[in-house]
Amino acid sequence: MMRLNLILFFALMFSALGLVNAQHQARKLYIELEQLSQAAKQYDVEYGQLQLEQSTWAMHSRIEQIATEQLQMQVPDAKRIQIVSVYQKQGGAHVGSSVPENQVSVTGAAD
Repeated sequence: MMRLNLILFFALMFSALGLVNAQHQARKLYIELEQLSQAAKQYDVEYGQLQLEQSTWAMHSRIEQIATEQLQMQVPDAKRIQIVSVYQKQGGAHVGSSVPENQVSVTGAAD
């Protein structure tokens, strides 16, 4: 009987230590989860700010201003704009009528 009590006592101690260890691990993982959750929220805020900054830097008016002021670029006259037609070939023959479907505008063509 004494031997059975001793075995049950050690089984109880090991299961109690296992329970304490499991609760400790669960608490550590929960704390890590909360920290990662906070970091994810911070990254979402930063991503939104970066998207806003990117849209500000890529505004058409800003790009046009930089092109005219810093690069001395200007819109060419209507006489200097040429339209280049792009034909699609199918089996070696041109497809389409005399007016192609796809046209590309080339600005600033040479005189």
